[in-house]
Amino acid sequence: MFEISKYKKSNVKLSIRLPENMNEMLRKIAKKENMSFNNVLVSCIQNSLEQMDLNKYKDVNIYDEKKKEQ
Repeated sequence: MFEISKYKKSNVKLSIRLPENMNEMLRKIAKKENMSFNNVLVSCIQNSLEQMDLNKYKDVNIYDEKKKEQ
């Protein structure tokens, strides 16, 4: 069963755009569970990743090769 967890090591800042209805539902969940919006969002993403087969992504390099050389 999906559970919302507290994440203390969430240290990467980013901006995202969500559909309005998704934003509202996540904020309702956060309020009802007395948790931060960030914890709810990270928990949802973590749950989704756990449900996926991530093996096909293990060799993908997300860093630009030119940046690595510098």
